[in-house]
Amino acid sequence: MTGTQLKIKTTGKRAAAVLKAGSFLAGLAAALALTAICIILFSGGRTRSSFLSAFDVTANNGTVISIAPQSLLLLFVFMLADSVLITMILFFAYSVFRNIAADGLPFTRPNAVLLKKTAVASLLLGVLGTCSDSLVDYYTIGAMPWNINPTGFITGMVLYCLALIFEYGFDLQQQSDETL
Repeated sequence: MTGTQLKIKTTGKRAAAVLKAGSFLAGLAAALALTAICIILFSGGRTRSSFLSAFDVTANNGTVISIAPQSLLLLFVFMLADSVLITMILFFAYSVFRNIAADGLPFTRPNAVLLKKTAVASLLLGVLGTCSDSLVDYYTIGAMPWNINPTGFITGMVLYCLALIFEYGFDLQQQSDETL
């Protein structure tokens, strides 16, 4: 095993550990969003009213601003979708690095497929993130500016291109192995 291969394996192990922890935390955020949705939909009486009152905001002039339960429900649904997509992205990235740590080979077909899945999830997160941000602005400041954040789109496109590079690297490796 060359020095570069050893570096790839050890870096893959470290990255996999960090991404696994991040995936767990994002999954926890999704679980909290799902819990909030269940409280809004299925609880009654004091539990629901005390949960909803936690989102009341008191302005500087003493006015209490409340967010309607339907609005909170919509915000938590978007939070759940965002959290699930982030969990997926981190899990797919974790899987790529776990694979690299296991065999020391970055250019494999499974890694290319995982990168494509990460790219699609990133593109979806870009769209949902823009909608989520606009809804939060609408329910908190009363304006709904559609500020499109291109980060998710750019990240998705870069990851898709990397997936194609990984596929090409796999094909080259396969051709090299067949000629030897």
